[in-house]
Amino acid sequence: MSDISDFSESDFDKPPPPPPPKGGLTRGKTGKVPFPPTKNAAAAAAAKLGPSSSVEGLGADLKKGDNKDGAKDLRKAGSNVGGDKDKDKGGKTENEGEKKSSRPVGRRAGSGPQSQPSLDKATGVLSPPDFFISKIVHDGQCFTPRVGHCVVEAKGSVYLFGGENEEKTSSEDMIRFDPNTNDFELVDTKGSGPGPRRGASLTLWRQSPTSEASLLLFGGIDESQVAVSESWMFDLASRQWKEMAFKNKPEARHSHASVYHQQKGTLLVFGGQGAEGNVLQDAHILEGSSWRPLESATDTLAPCGRCGHSASLCELSNKFVVAVFGGDISGTGKGENDLWLYDIADDSWDVIDEYAGEPPCPRWKHAAAFFDNRLWIIGGTYAGWFRNYIMSDFFVFDFVAKCWFKCDVDPKDLGSHTDVGSLTVLPSSRAIFIFGGADQRGCPCADVYRLAPVCTTISLSGLRQDMQRTVAEVKQMRLEMDKTLQETGELKETVTQIASQTEAAEAKLQGVVDTASSASQQMADLVKAQQQLQASLKRIEESVAQAEASVKSFSNIEKRFGVMEVTVQEVLAKLEQKADISSLKAIAAKVGTASDDEEA
Repeated sequence: MSDISDFSESDFDKPPPPPPPKGGLTRGKTGKVPFPPTKNAAAAAAAKLGPSSSVEGLGADLKKGDNKDGAKDLRKAGSNVGGDKDKDKGGKTENEGEKKSSRPVGRRAGSGPQSQPSLDKATGVLSPPDFFISKIVHDGQCFTPRVGHCVVEAKGSVYLFGGENEEKTSSEDMIRFDPNTNDFELVDTKGSGPGPRRGASLTLWRQSPTSEASLLLFGGIDESQVAVSESWMFDLASRQWKEMAFKNKPEARHSHASVYHQQKGTLLVFGGQGAEGNVLQDAHILEGSSWRPLESATDTLAPCGRCGHSASLCELSNKFVVAVFGGDISGTGKGENDLWLYDIADDSWDVIDEYAGEPPCPRWKHAAAFFDNRLWIIGGTYAGWFRNYIMSDFFVFDFVAKCWFKCDVDPKDLGSHTDVGSLTVLPSSRAIFIFGGADQRGCPCADVYRLAPVCTTISLSGLRQDMQRTVAEVKQMRLEMDKTLQETGELKETVTQIASQTEAAEAKLQGVVDTASSASQQMADLVKAQQQLQASLKRIEESVAQAEASVKSFSNIEKRFGVMEVTVQEVLAKLEQKADISSLKAIAAKVGTASDDEEA
């Protein structure tokens, strides 16, 4: 028997739902989805009658009657698909007693054609894929029971931060989960971090377009049970926390929703609950190192303030929008089930108020994710008349078909979940992971579930989108090839011109080379003549030096001759004197001798 969280109060008198069909996979039960209703009454009625009914014949029958009545019953026919079986048994549809939003809806958000289509044609839509549900069993020593934690996928790994345990104690652990090996790792962070947190948001973020991907933590409730407005960056490479001093930071809050737009490098934060318990309606954009308020969030056509809601970045028809679903609009447990789209490029809000199928019941603290042109929503808390119920259902909204589907998942296989952080989807395998959260009793748990799409199921919208993308890429490639061929022809002509210019340049270069060779030879001859001239100059310098030496010798000789001349003159003078004396003496002698002779 299903858990009580699968029902609203008006369903208590209903018999239990029939067991799922036998057969199929035995490892675990796969979520079955009813035949998708469409907005075309013929298709919806054909789905009610079964596969053996003729859509064309039914359309012809409807045309015979009043088409206006058929148009009025369009939503009703689409909503009852898949739910008439329960209505026949219990007299009420499963969601008949669920609460509806009392808030007025806005204008239509491109949710269908402006007029009803012709009923003689119908377009079918494939239902969402079946899921193979697996529970990842672990010892609970690393990833412990918690609620209000943050979950984000980055570089093929899943990072979990913070949360609150059964003792109402918040955690500051950063845990890394490897989906390939199902291993949990307590990350050894460096430096001081933000401290314990619950109800915060953790998103992928880049500090600049060229920087590596990191994680950004914003807001939440700290260990003092106070809402904060701090922003912390976690570097995945160095595993280090860093507090960011952004300008114009928003008001402190928790239980808000944040989305990172990687192409524009901006981070959007919407709603939440303030430090005084008030529900916030504002939205803020983080661009670079500064926050700025989003003025459109306070417009008349904008979602009212809420907390515990979900926000998912969606790419629809090459346009990025943020899908905001549900949430608590009072802060005390009044859930909503409206779906809003925020157009990032136009800075405008639209509500999807026209659709087929039955939407989820009002809820908050659920988890959501976008892929394959669908918004997937799991669990959450529903406000009953007597108490709050933890939901175990699984809904999906197809943006192409504008239709809500409820996946028929057995609660025994999936369990009840709320306050599980974000719904994590691996892009490589499209597998959905659910980590922890509160169970059906409202107690924190450490359960980990993996929902893998059955490989035999093909998404028509995804396939069509892939085909359109492939065709566009092929066209682009052909245009690029034609452009490349044209550029190649121009390049060939340019190369030919360059070749002829190169030949002329080579001839000129050869002339220059010859001239350079001749100049080199002349230079060599000049160098040789210079060397000879230098040798001659050296010899002349030596001769001059010798002549100078000879001149110096002649000067010395002349001086000596001068000295000798003086000396000779002096000698001659002395000789003359001596000669005179000698002569006198001789004369005297001769005189004396004569005197003697005379005397004798």
